[in-house]
Amino acid sequence: MPPSQSVYYKGSAGEHKVNIGVLPPRTRKSKLRVRFDNWMVNEGPRQIFTVLWIGIQIAYFAYGYYQLWTAPNLSFFRSVISHGLPMARSAANVINLNCAILLFTVCRNLISMVRTTFLNKFVPFDKNITFHIFIAWCIVFWTYVHIVAHYFNYLNVEKTLGAQNMSAMELAWLSGPGLTGQVITLAFFLMVTSAVEGVRRKYFEQFWFTHHLFIVFFGGLLMHGAFCFIKADDPPPGSPPIDKCRGGATFWKWWVLSGVAYLVERIVREVRGRRKTYISKVVQHPSKVVEIQVKKPSCVTKAGQYIFICCPEIGNFEWHPFTLTSSPHEDFVSIHIRVVGDWTTKFAKRCGCRFGDKDEQGMAPPTSLPLVMIDGPYGSASEDVFDYEAAILVGAGIGVTPFASILKTIWYRINNPNGMVRLRKVYFFWVCRDKDAFEWFQDLLMTLEEENIDGFIEIHTYLTGGLKIDEVKNIIVNDEEGVSDAITGLRSPTHYGRPNWDQIFKMVRTNHPGTDVGVLFCGPKVLSGALHKACNRWTEATENGTRFFYGKENF
Repeated sequence: MPPSQSVYYKGSAGEHKVNIGVLPPRTRKSKLRVRFDNWMVNEGPRQIFTVLWIGIQIAYFAYGYYQLWTAPNLSFFRSVISHGLPMARSAANVINLNCAILLFTVCRNLISMVRTTFLNKFVPFDKNITFHIFIAWCIVFWTYVHIVAHYFNYLNVEKTLGAQNMSAMELAWLSGPGLTGQVITLAFFLMVTSAVEGVRRKYFEQFWFTHHLFIVFFGGLLMHGAFCFIKADDPPPGSPPIDKCRGGATFWKWWVLSGVAYLVERIVREVRGRRKTYISKVVQHPSKVVEIQVKKPSCVTKAGQYIFICCPEIGNFEWHPFTLTSSPHEDFVSIHIRVVGDWTTKFAKRCGCRFGDKDEQGMAPPTSLPLVMIDGPYGSASEDVFDYEAAILVGAGIGVTPFASILKTIWYRINNPNGMVRLRKVYFFWVCRDKDAFEWFQDLLMTLEEENIDGFIEIHTYLTGGLKIDEVKNIIVNDEEGVSDAITGLRSPTHYGRPNWDQIFKMVRTNHPGTDVGVLFCGPKVLSGALHKACNRWTEATENGTRFFYGKENF
């Protein structure tokens, strides 16, 4: 059995020995097995889960189609509406299946709890919002199939039964299933179109309120199932097939479990969000970033988590997600808000921040701070940083916020060692376009350097924006004098331009053979894609290889 390994750290309280446990060697594998294991590190669970879900839908549609096409008591209807009947009903079955899962993907308390179990290794719980969107598009597809099939059914009924029955347009718009179907479709159309990323980011309030049409959507589905288009028994030739129906209201059987789970979720969130909370401190940082410190004794957090915050004075029903920048060891909860939209601008100004806008002229400072409500905290990928032997933390601009909480916690754990610590090395990369942004967490980074733990944490700052002539001269003078970095004030120099991720990953892989490295990121999609590809490119799931596990903030 391999011996237990230990790591020594130097902190303000002296040198500490920390046991990291036994690291068993990996066995030799074939090339095919290595390629498969490499794929399983970042792509396998997500792609397998996606393909499996698509396969389940197709299989369920085929099974329903076969059952309806071969049912002996539906021979008359097959002669009237042909394949439209099994197509519409089978598509409806798959819609019911997707709707049964849809609400589970936004039960954040349930997901935060389950992701801490062994199931997190097999199910990508951190991709719950991505899966929510994927299910929504699946519903869009099967809704299209369902509607097209039914319109053919309406036309065939009109053609076969003529004046004895309602016309195709009357069936589509005035009958029970037709009318409820139109309402459901309209509600779902508004929900989907307002949730498209471009619309959601630019008009968040419209997205937030429009998405609550899910009440109309699910209510309509419950009613839609009560109006059936097909009779149970073969009627005599010429009788209208729309009065006595087959099937009944079946949607509730699919929806009841997720509906109850979501109802409990919302009740818990409402009760928890209204517990005693107040703002204790407001700090206005450069580049239109505001730090809010909140006191809420009932809020117990972990590093890397996020919360939802609501300010009733601005919007009583608007809850916005923000990553925590405070450590669990602090007696307050803090967030850093980048002021870019209507809600953040109103909230910052209500807290007394001023940005030189025209509407601020003559505006008196507030006499009190606003009431806020906090919901959470909720788990995220960054929460798993301490599960790895080494970690690469990458923040872009305000995307650095989750790592502020993690770095504070690392500082505390190193200076107050308590039990087993698996994490041995942290590479912190902060990429900013504006040099003033480095002031947001300058004190924290300087403290980390002063505590003599820079052997444990390597700080790398990158400035991608341009500099003025006088700023360039100042940098040259300071470099010649050998003082701290002119941009950040740190001993670690600032790099200019974008990081070369291939060189960085090659260096980490050389320094940490046979190690699991967590690569955690928060920031724009373009940089996320580059990091994701780099993780796959440099992963080697061999006996002495380094595996890079990619995780991104996704809320």
